[in-house]
Amino acid sequence: MRTTRALAAAAFAAALSLGADLPMSRAARVFPSLSELPQTPLSFQDVSLVSTGFRAAAADLAWVQLLQYAAEGLPELADPPGHGYVHLKDLTLRVTRLDPSFHRAYLFGAGILGWFRGVDAPDQAVEILEEGRRLDPGQKMYDLYIAALAYKKAGDYQRMIRLLDSIYDDPQTSPQLRAILANIHKSRGEYELALRIWEDMLDHERDASEHARARLQIPELKRLIRERRPRRQ
Repeated sequence: MRTTRALAAAAFAAALSLGADLPMSRAARVFPSLSELPQTPLSFQDVSLVSTGFRAAAADLAWVQLLQYAAEGLPELADPPGHGYVHLKDLTLRVTRLDPSFHRAYLFGAGILGWFRGVDAPDQAVEILEEGRRLDPGQKMYDLYIAALAYKKAGDYQRMIRLLDSIYDDPQTSPQLRAILANIHKSRGEYELALRIWEDMLDHERDASEHARARLQIPELKRLIRERRPRRQ
């Protein structure tokens, strides 16, 4: 669990900067009612801000709290011993129902639930993405994530990986998902492919939040590649 939190922490800085990348103005959205917000210990905060005309601020604060929970936990929402991210779906939907245009929140939550090691909650990820398709139409990444998760559930990892590989350079693909793809290749023993991804990420400012991890992964993958090569007789 500690390792998984560390992986999420690496996505924290990038996700903060991506939160403002909204596809439509908030004024153009139809917002769900407060009764549709998940009930959490933070509900009073949401109601207080929204009732005083600060719904956008409520969504922004909820987004930061979602990232904090994913990276290091929140004192208001402790996970049961031995279980992680039990509140992630609700905290994601809290953000997106405060502001349905927060498409990065849908993708962030779904990425962790669908692919983070030790989490394995693809059904919850799909529920988040389906709601994104309904409340935030026009974002192609929702369909692509859903398709990739369907391949995963069916055990068709080759198609899943091909699909994720195909969106690697898309501007809407987050550094978090690129890192997930690198880890998938590494877990399959495809060290050269994983190394190529980390080296590419290290060369791009778009993936700056993952550069620290890239600097750790690159020498480890090079070591694994060396150890696998047959020794000369």
